[in-house]
Amino acid sequence: MSADLKSTVIFCPTDEHDFGEHFQDQFRKALMQLLPAVGAGGGAPWAVKVPLGVPGNPNPLSAELMSAASLALQNAGQSVGPFFDTISITTEGLHTADGLMQRAENLGLPDFKVGDDPLGPASTSLQLSEECSMPSVGLSAVGAEAGGMLVLNSVRPHPFLGLGGAMLTLGNGVLDRPTKLILHRDVKPTVDTPLCAGCGSCLAACIFDAIAIRSGRAMIDHKLCTGCGECMSACHLGGIGPDSGMSIPRFQKLVAEAAFAVATRSQAGQNGALLHANFLTPMPREAGGSYGRDRFLKGHFGVLLSTDPVALDQATWDLLVDGAVHGLRQWSGFLQEPTPLMERAVTLGMGRRPYEFLNQA
Repeated sequence: MSADLKSTVIFCPTDEHDFGEHFQDQFRKALMQLLPAVGAGGGAPWAVKVPLGVPGNPNPLSAELMSAASLALQNAGQSVGPFFDTISITTEGLHTADGLMQRAENLGLPDFKVGDDPLGPASTSLQLSEECSMPSVGLSAVGAEAGGMLVLNSVRPHPFLGLGGAMLTLGNGVLDRPTKLILHRDVKPTVDTPLCAGCGSCLAACIFDAIAIRSGRAMIDHKLCTGCGECMSACHLGGIGPDSGMSIPRFQKLVAEAAFAVATRSQAGQNGALLHANFLTPMPREAGGSYGRDRFLKGHFGVLLSTDPVALDQATWDLLVDGAVHGLRQWSGFLQEPTPLMERAVTLGMGRRPYEFLNQA
């Protein structure tokens, strides 16, 4: 890989409402600019990891944008395989293989596969080093078969990280569902009873039936809770938060270690054929986090691309807090920031937080 492009982040800005043909052309050109800095697929096709979004809501990335990514790979002479996503542990409608396939069909997404379909090929176990907290992680079958991976992320608030970007997708989104459950099992949300209005929004969000409303307040059964954090995103009053202690830093470090395993032990990682794109798209103010009504929106819409997921997430973070008095919280609605995640990733040698920023405006 070219050292000149290793920690380069390319930003293609656009208007809040214009992700049309001109933007798609700029996106393709930026991908083409970075592709010479990554390895080929080693004879195996590239796979494109896509975010399918929430059923019933507009998808943050259109099928046209996803197809533009595939076209850029083809124009660079790469063999392109399927689009894929993995089974969710948080979202009703995306927590089954059938639900994912239906969502992809509704979006008009061609050649889509469920990465960790229980009826398909088995996941691949990636071993971690002794210094890591987990012995191994399960990489979804589609991700394991790919000679290269283009990882598309729609950046959204995350209750345990502040923001969900390239590192979260690499260390969670491309993995199989059993591994995701293991990653989250030590993070247990708790209810701040005085702040709970008993509205039931968290009850509706939990797909594990771990929440009940009793005496007008939410109660969480931690024997059923998986720690996914969806209830925290659903609560607009900030009445549910992570438990105290080291669970959040531990979760962030686990994600970094899982991402490192994918980046170094997967076929795509060993081929040096990993490329990441973080999309900043318009987001409803009520989406996630208790400070949603006051969410800071600077207007940095578009896509950031890099071969370095650490530099990419740092650049994304910097854009999100640009001019924000209260930092990332002002955008995400959560108190968490991804500092332990980034520090662990740097220690493992995944990338660098300093970066060169190229604005393609």
